[in-house]
Amino acid sequence: MCFYEVKATKLFLNRLQIKALIMKNLILSFVFAMFALWGNTQTTTSPTNAPAFFAQCMVNLNNQNDLTTLENQLRSIPYVSVVRVDVPTHRLFLVTKDISSFTAAEFTSWMGSYSSSYSCLQIGLQGVDPINPYPFTNCSEN
Repeated sequence: MCFYEVKATKLFLNRLQIKALIMKNLILSFVFAMFALWGNTQTTTSPTNAPAFFAQCMVNLNNQNDLTTLENQLRSIPYVSVVRVDVPTHRLFLVTKDISSFTAAEFTSWMGSYSSSYSCLQIGLQGVDPINPYPFTNCSEN
């Protein structure tokens, strides 16, 4: 075997080894990416199948500080996902999470010291029941 044949054979083997190394790295990268995506989809799904409810009402408070206090009080409840209190219109809207049922009695207990300060309560299943538009008309007073 001459010198050039040996060198050509080594060069050919080196190219094969490089290609094998590249393919191995590509396959490992692909497998790692698939596991990363699979793990991400597993963590972003909701841990419970509990429905989300909404509640809306008129809050009969004239003091802006009381409205802000009520909003913060409702936000501290672990079953509340979203709370909005519109100060100019005195409208309260909230959405629940991780709760299987939601009643007017539960809503009243969540209102705490402001439990006698609301009217026109509407409770419904988020995405199923229609939300009454403001201003509320034909509502049953509490």
